[in-house]
Amino acid sequence: MIDDLTEQRHLEAEQERIRQTFGKVVAPRVRDRLLEDPSALRLDGIRQPLTVLFADIHQFTPFSERNQPEDLFEILNSYLSLAAQAVLEEEGTLDKFMGDAVMAFWNAPDCQDDHTLRAARAALAMNAAIRKHRAQMSAENQLFFSVGLNLGDAMVGNVGTTDLFNYTAIGDTVNYAQRLESIAEPGQIILSIAAYQAIAPHIIANEMPPVKVKGKAEAAIVYELVGLAHP
Repeated sequence: MIDDLTEQRHLEAEQERIRQTFGKVVAPRVRDRLLEDPSALRLDGIRQPLTVLFADIHQFTPFSERNQPEDLFEILNSYLSLAAQAVLEEEGTLDKFMGDAVMAFWNAPDCQDDHTLRAARAALAMNAAIRKHRAQMSAENQLFFSVGLNLGDAMVGNVGTTDLFNYTAIGDTVNYAQRLESIAEPGQIILSIAAYQAIAPHIIANEMPPVKVKGKAEAAIVYELVGLAHP
């Protein structure tokens, strides 16, 4: 009986840890799956194939300079909320908001065989929602996201202290996704060659001229994601 009580307390502690870590960064249905089997979750850091998405509001700095902080705050939240919703609908993990940027990834904390396709659908849904949102905004408040997607291995887990931590992904795969976003034009979604090859039969994409990406010695082959292929 004592052993059963100890096991129950351990399970409750693990479930509370999951709620603290994932309560607001994954869709409720993902959180509930994790709560059903806490023993399958690794929070101490694991190397894992991930699809990483970076989305950044294009030319936000000059936009912020000509708006009052109160207006800027409201406008920024309206755009970031749409980006976050697109990620959660595809069961992605919202890593963080960085000013006017969003980082998200797929295939952790739970495994997803189609994680790159989920990320691509999220990016397209994000742009579609932003286009609709912009149509309802005044001309001076119509903003665009630029998006980068990359596929590769990264370390993922809780980073920080015991009481203050963030479930995040770290590694060159993450950095490269951010660099792809930095070369994307307003409203453009740039795929790495790894991401493109993983989902090529399911998408419509255009190969772009090789581009020089910071931190890479050679020009990179990249693709612009245009849409989803019809069945």
